[in-house]
Amino acid sequence: MCLSTTDSIYHDPETHILFASFKYVGYNYAGDMERMRENPKVQEWWRMTDSYQESFVPGAKSSADGEPAWWKGIEEVFYSP
Repeated sequence: MCLSTTDSIYHDPETHILFASFKYVGYNYAGDMERMRENPKVQEWWRMTDSYQESFVPGAKSSADGEPAWWKGIEEVFYSP
């Protein structure tokens, strides 16, 4: 697996919403995400954190369930290195 990410997590104290972003660096996103989905430690993390999250994707049930995806992809509108 050639998976490398850089990430950031932000918290809005007024709404209590966490916003996370990451940059994927690799060659096989779908394959790398599938390997993450199969990892017992990742599954444990998802079970621990799902109750603290709300998906903006209609019909999403949890991080572990594949369709519809829990995370909603959004367009990056600003980046500052």
